[in-house]
Amino acid sequence: MTKYFSLVVAASTVLLAGCAISPVQEDVTHVSTPLVVSRIRCETRDAIRGQIAAFLLLQTKDKVAIAKGNELKDRSIPYSNIDLRPLRNDLKDTIAGFAKYAVTYDFTFTGTITNNLSGTLTPTTTFGAGSRIFPFTARLDRSRQNIQSSRETDTFGDLLKNTSVDYCPDPHANASRNYVYPITGSIGIAKQLRDFLSLKVFSNLGGPPTFTSNITFTTTTHGNLDPTIVISPVENSTTRSGGYGLTSERTDEHKVIIAFAAVASDMSSAEVAQFLTPGNIFQTPRGTQEEVASQKAAAESIVRFELGRQSGPVIINESFLSLF
Repeated sequence: MTKYFSLVVAASTVLLAGCAISPVQEDVTHVSTPLVVSRIRCETRDAIRGQIAAFLLLQTKDKVAIAKGNELKDRSIPYSNIDLRPLRNDLKDTIAGFAKYAVTYDFTFTGTITNNLSGTLTPTTTFGAGSRIFPFTARLDRSRQNIQSSRETDTFGDLLKNTSVDYCPDPHANASRNYVYPITGSIGIAKQLRDFLSLKVFSNLGGPPTFTSNITFTTTTHGNLDPTIVISPVENSTTRSGGYGLTSERTDEHKVIIAFAAVASDMSSAEVAQFLTPGNIFQTPRGTQEEVASQKAAAESIVRFELGRQSGPVIINESFLSLF
């Protein structure tokens, strides 16, 4: 029995040692980090298209606007095939103004694994007058953590016009919702964008130049195994009893900050025409004031909601400070 017990403990130790040394989100979601990022960017692209469609469908007395709104609403029609040049000039200017709006996505994926192994062994020697007990206990606790972070910035114009069909299929269908690991599916970008545009554009109130959403998904899995072996003692003999406990827990925290920015940048008539013309030709210079504004909004959100919660020292690099 002692040999059997020892083998079980040894096998359990090997099992725990085989857990991920550096836990990454792909271990449990089975979706690579680049694919998670691409799904969210493509969902944003689709949300922009949807908001343009909704805006045009509000023009109930304009047959051309309604027709174009329905084309945009119909996701079976590739965006690159839709010609928005027949719209009224004021509608064209409003839609073309979206081209330089920017969005920054700041991703942080944290995986934490805790494995605990404990064992007890109690030899008991019995004799006529009583018994002697020699209890022995052992415990091994281990934890590992991995944090991945990345940041991407897009302009609305680049997302709509310059995204390849290999990256975002056109026509596009968003990933379905995943209720266990939501970061791998649709995360509701459309509502975030609708709130931003309603405050900034559609309400005609001027609204804030930036709008930020902090989204956090946390999933914890827990397992426990705690068998016990008890052998009834026999007089004038030594028996052994005991048990072992296996506890394993994994917590995955997936955060994404979505920061929109709409700083008023003028567009030339040539840029407006290029943006509204079917096809995939449209150039937005990198490092625009909208892109910088969205990156700064994401950084401010980190300062506001993250740095104040740190228990230890915080190291801030120069590129982060340059945004302020």
